[in-house]
Amino acid sequence: MKAIIVEDEYMVAKRLKRFVENAFAGQTLQLHLLNTLDDANDYLANNIIDVLFLDLNLQGQNGFDLLKQQVSKSFHTIVVSANTDRAIEAFDIGVLDFIAKPFTQERVQKAVNRLRDGNSGGKSKYLSYKYLGKIELLPIANVLYLKADGHYCEIHTQDEKVILHDKSLDKLLAVLPENFQRIHRTYAVPLESIQSIISQEGSKYWLTLTNQQQLPIGRTRLKSLRECLIQ
Repeated sequence: MKAIIVEDEYMVAKRLKRFVENAFAGQTLQLHLLNTLDDANDYLANNIIDVLFLDLNLQGQNGFDLLKQQVSKSFHTIVVSANTDRAIEAFDIGVLDFIAKPFTQERVQKAVNRLRDGNSGGKSKYLSYKYLGKIELLPIANVLYLKADGHYCEIHTQDEKVILHDKSLDKLLAVLPENFQRIHRTYAVPLESIQSIISQEGSKYWLTLTNQQQLPIGRTRLKSLRECLIQ
């Protein structure tokens, strides 16, 4: 696991580093401390990480500037901040978790567990992605379905656009609301996009979407999908 902490208060950074190391006990962890937005941007431009722990107030600079630039990338972001009034805004654009200061070992552990668990259901209202060098926000309600594409993910929208996202399907599912269901190792859909389930010969099942497109359903996913639809 590769992680960085961006925090400008030395004692807070030291405490958070100890708590993060404890939370990852038993795992290989490469953890770096940075204290400015410039240092963080430089590091992220030249290194691949799995998770960013980010403060929102950095020597008078706004951590949201870094967040909006980086949240579309393949790693997850966990905000650690006293600015709890900005938690909803942070979740809206796709952070994995928001830890309020002052924090405890238990709260940091909970965030790390969520990182490990993957598909735990987030609170995002938008997905941020890069297009022509700019950060764009896609309303979650406009997502028709998701398709895995190696380390990336294709987002297919209600208005028939296809957006290639830097996050994998697993990582996107971790920040998307719980109404998104994995129906196959390659596909996930919001329940609102489902019209019906079709059974075919050979115990094969297909999902019909509201636009009449059909997607395969994995046999191991069928039972849980049906349970979600009848709730």
